[in-house]
Amino acid sequence: MSSLMINLQTVLFLCYITNLILSLLLAFSGRSFPGAWLWVLGQGLLAAGTICDALPPGVPGWVPLVLGNGAYVAACLAYSHSVWKFRFRPRFPRSLYIFVPLELLSFVWASGQPYLVRALVFSSWMTLGSLFTAGLLLWRVNRHYRLSNCLTAFPFLALGMASLVRVMLLSLFIHEQGAGPVGESNVWFVTGAILLSTITLFGYVMMSVIHSEQVLEQKDEKIEAQNCKLTEAARAKDLFFAIIAHDLRGPIGGAARYVRKHLVGKMSEHEPRYAEVKILASSLEKTNEFLEKLLLWSRSQLQDWVPHQVPLPLEEIFEQSISLIRSHADFKEISILVSPPPYPAALGDRESVRLILGNLLSNAVKFSHKSGAVRVQVREESSQCRITVEDQGVGIDQATLGRLFRIEDKLTTLGTLEEQGNGLGLILVRSLAERNGGRITIESERGTGTRVHLWLPSVALSRQSHPTG
Repeated sequence: MSSLMINLQTVLFLCYITNLILSLLLAFSGRSFPGAWLWVLGQGLLAAGTICDALPPGVPGWVPLVLGNGAYVAACLAYSHSVWKFRFRPRFPRSLYIFVPLELLSFVWASGQPYLVRALVFSSWMTLGSLFTAGLLLWRVNRHYRLSNCLTAFPFLALGMASLVRVMLLSLFIHEQGAGPVGESNVWFVTGAILLSTITLFGYVMMSVIHSEQVLEQKDEKIEAQNCKLTEAARAKDLFFAIIAHDLRGPIGGAARYVRKHLVGKMSEHEPRYAEVKILASSLEKTNEFLEKLLLWSRSQLQDWVPHQVPLPLEEIFEQSISLIRSHADFKEISILVSPPPYPAALGDRESVRLILGNLLSNAVKFSHKSGAVRVQVREESSQCRITVEDQGVGIDQATLGRLFRIEDKLTTLGTLEEQGNGLGLILVRSLAERNGGRITIESERGTGTRVHLWLPSVALSRQSHPTG
């Protein structure tokens, strides 16, 4: 039996020293985690404990008992400290290290006692240390890491339970004043330690993997937080543009209409300042158009903006939209003809639809010939409300028509009185129309005029899609 124990102790030492070497290699290669070096220390203490058990017979008996068993128990404390540092934010309670001198004193006392007493003291300490480490690994584990923590805790849990059973058996033998099968129990105990030693190295690998995943998760969370900040900054920028455009659009638009109607419209081309006033009117109109499109753009780009869709008072919206371009239409002597009510019950965001119609009417007037007409027709078609803005102006050729809604194509076009346009307005109104659950379609030929159709959901269709009861 003694020969078998020596062989088993040798195998156990080789397992522990192999674990120590591999753990060191992993730690130096960067596969580390908070508390990794304490884990390596625990591996080293286990190897030191087996060396102490194999000291030659000439060494006093208390030396291997105190140093060897002390190294085993200290290894449990090192493992506990490692797991604590890895899993918990508060500092490891250093007061627990008081157990090191206590267990050394207990082994010194037990060195003069029978073998069963010495084995009982050692097994008691191993029970406490192993179960404490296992408990730290299993305490409030994140569900995502539950399996890996359970595998890491398994050798400590198994060792702790085996030590507890051994404590109970030893207590029974001591109570009965019997010798008991001490040798056989030691063989099984050392054999189990050999089997569990490989899982201890696996625990180091698992904790390093968990740490790597946690680092990646923290980086992902940091990136997500930065993305949220960037989104918030972009939203604030869009909102800022919307406020600026909204606040400036009114006075500049009013000034443009006033100059065009009351100054340019009442001056003769032969008056000295006619050219300067006309340039002023054009500049104000151009600025107003850019502000209008800036407002459209900011509204369409706001990520948190959701259209407030309600049944639309189309007659009122037509009046408001026409009033924005009335001065320009009057200057070109263009009549705006709107089909009489009643109108189909359309659904949409009131402000958005007003901006869309204002832009479509502005384009129709811009590209209409002097003394022409712009017609607005409303009808229900395919369970939708179709609003058509039609002019008999210059029209659009098919090549240009295919490029109107491509933002990468910068189209510069001139109206019949050389009013400038860049096609951006159509891109913006299409975006607003789609956000309202509608669409924009265009029919045009060069020299015959243009028909722009705004399709909006009908109230009846909305009710069918969202039945009540």
